[in-house]
Amino acid sequence: MVVMSTKQTVREQRIAYRRSLRASPDTKTQLDAALARNAAAFLRERGATGNVAAYFPLPSEPGGEALLPALAEVCRAVFLPISLPDGVLAWAVYDGATSTEGALGISEPTGARFTSAVLRSCDVVLAPALAVDTHGMRLGKGAGYYDRALDGLAVPVAALVYDNDVLDHVPHDAHDVPVAAAITPRGVLNFSGNPDAARPV
Repeated sequence: MVVMSTKQTVREQRIAYRRSLRASPDTKTQLDAALARNAAAFLRERGATGNVAAYFPLPSEPGGEALLPALAEVCRAVFLPISLPDGVLAWAVYDGATSTEGALGISEPTGARFTSAVLRSCDVVLAPALAVDTHGMRLGKGAGYYDRALDGLAVPVAALVYDNDVLDHVPHDAHDVPVAAAITPRGVLNFSGNPDAARPV
């Protein structure tokens, strides 16, 4: 009998992989640059040049320093999250210059704050993930910030991951909603079409 991995087991495996990438900074920089290019191309292809939501990548997260400047070149406004108490996110516009360290040690923009209702104005939400599977199920870090922010949202969500973070199966609950796409350094997985083949952009 095959026992499915638990969410925590998969999280630990993906975190270990990302730590190994940080030990090879040149490789990580190249992967992040490719992912940033693919994310920008994905937005252009979708005509998503108005508002989008993204995130400040932590040193271990996909995207690196290349991500936000690449998105800002394509979009009118890039909204980034601000962590509030009780697992709630607020959002402010990335201006390329002004940020402060937030409650979780993540850089956050310092401008006017909006509730997660602002996500309804976005063409696409680019969400962090530890893993995504070939059916579009996303695995986050487990704090539930994004689950709350995205609940009931009709805007397409794309997860940003490394190619090795695309798994055959991600543990999920019945209420979990798949993302529309996964963007990797190699290409884009669109889950509304053929979920098994990444295509370069």
